[in-house]
Amino acid sequence: MMLPAYAGAVDGVVVKLMKTGGLREALRTIHTARANDMKIMLSCMIESSVGVTAAAHLAPLCDHLDLDGPLLIGNDPFSGIRYDGANLFLPEGPGLGVLPISK
Repeated sequence: MMLPAYAGAVDGVVVKLMKTGGLREALRTIHTARANDMKIMLSCMIESSVGVTAAAHLAPLCDHLDLDGPLLIGNDPFSGIRYDGANLFLPEGPGLGVLPISK
């Protein structure tokens, strides 16, 4: 991981679950950034509720969130994270809590 090489040169990092390789690598990146006194912004790409709901489980470890991916698509086949203005709410079901939307 090249992240420690940037310590002192940048104030923070943007962590995207899909670009880091999943929950485990995102968590490792977050911990490495914290160990190097960096801020963390948890973000996403334009993606369904599956990826963004998974990412949202890491939200308490981050300083800033940009998890609006499901709001940018019109055909999200899943329900998961819920939005109420700027507030995010995780589903309460087992695992990630994501469910397929019945058509």
